[in-house]
Amino acid sequence: MTVDNEISSPLPRILVADDSRIVRATIKKHLTGVFEIIEACDGEEAWTMLQGEPDVKVLISDLGMPNLDGFGLLQRVRSCDNAQIRKLPFIVISGEEEEEIKLKAVELGASDFITKSTDRTELIARVSANALRAETEQQLSESRQELDQKATEDPLTGLGTRHLLQFEGRQSLAYATRHNQRTIVLLLQLDRFADVAGQFGQPVADQILKALAKMLASKVRSEDTIARVDDYRFGVLSSSNSAGEELVLAERLRTALEHAKINFKGNVLRFTGSIGVVNCEQGMEIDAALEVAERRLDIALASGGNRVVAQDVPPAQQTPPSLLDALELLQQGRAQDVQPYLQPLLVQLLPLLELGNQQLLLGLPLDRLKEKLYVR
Repeated sequence: MTVDNEISSPLPRILVADDSRIVRATIKKHLTGVFEIIEACDGEEAWTMLQGEPDVKVLISDLGMPNLDGFGLLQRVRSCDNAQIRKLPFIVISGEEEEEIKLKAVELGASDFITKSTDRTELIARVSANALRAETEQQLSESRQELDQKATEDPLTGLGTRHLLQFEGRQSLAYATRHNQRTIVLLLQLDRFADVAGQFGQPVADQILKALAKMLASKVRSEDTIARVDDYRFGVLSSSNSAGEELVLAERLRTALEHAKINFKGNVLRFTGSIGVVNCEQGMEIDAALEVAERRLDIALASGGNRVVAQDVPPAQQTPPSLLDALELLQQGRAQDVQPYLQPLLVQLLPLLELGNQQLLLGLPLDRLKEKLYVR
C-alpha cells in the first residue's frame, strides 16, 4: 500500500508585536507561506504569549507600544531565567528613530533591525537568517553541554566545572569516610543576576561574572575546589573537621559578595548571593550532598536571598533557641544550629554588654555592634 500525501513539518513560528494592525498585517502577508505568524498588540501581550509558546523562533517587535514598549519587552526577554526565551532572536521594527535609540536597543540585546517599508524578499532573508542562527547556536550549545560534562575548566571564569566538582567530590567524600572527617558541599547563586544581562547586555554581564568569580575564588583555600556549576551558580568543596565550619565558610563568601563593588560607566554595582550548604555525614555520596545543598539554596532564594541556609526548614519556621540553649549548643559544637539566630541573640545580650562596658570599663565597640545588628 502506498501513501501519496506526505506529512509536512510545521512552519517556524514567528511572533510579531506591534500596536499597529496594519503593520502586523503587512508583515504577516510578507511572511505567510514561509513562517507561521502569531500576533500581539503590545509588549505585555507578547510577553504573555512567549510564556505559553515555547516554539517561537523569532520575535519581531516595534519599540513604541502601549502597556509595555519594545525596550521593556527586550529587557524582559534578555533577563529571563528561561534560556530559550533569553536567547530568542529579537528583531526591532525601526522608523525614523535617532541613532541613540537604536544604539540603546543594541546594548539591550537587539539581534537585528527592519523598517516598516522593508520589502518581502529582504524581510524573509533577515528573519530566516536570524532563525537559522538561533538554531545553529542551540545546536552548538547542546554540543558544548556534552563537552562540558567532561571538561574540568569553565571557559568564561577559569573556575572548575560541575563535572570537576562531582569528580573531586567523590574523591573528597571517600577520603573523609576513611579518615573520619567531613566534607563541606556548598552551592551559591548570585541573586537576580539575570537582570544584569537585561540591563547592560550579555558581554558586560560576562565581565562582571568573571570579576565576581575571581573574588569568590580568593576567599576559599587553595586546597578547596570552586566551580561554576550553572549560569550564575557556583559550587564549593572544602574539608571539615567538625560541624559548624560550613557556616563559617558560607558566611565568609556571603559577606565578601555583599561588600564587593563593581564600577561600570560611573555606576557602582553591588550584588548579593544565596547559599545552601551541607556538612556531609559519613558515607554520603556527592550527588546526594548536591541535592541537599540545592534544596537549601532554594529555601534561601525563597526567603528573599542574601542568606545562608544549612537546614531543610525555612528560617521563618525555625524556633529560635534561648540564650542558655544557644550557649549549650555551642559547647556541643553545634554552631550551625545557632548561626541563623545570631542577630536576635546578640540583641538580647546588648544590655549585659552595655553594663559590662559601664562597670568594668571593657571598651567594647558597642556602637559598631549596634550598627551591624540593626542595619541588616
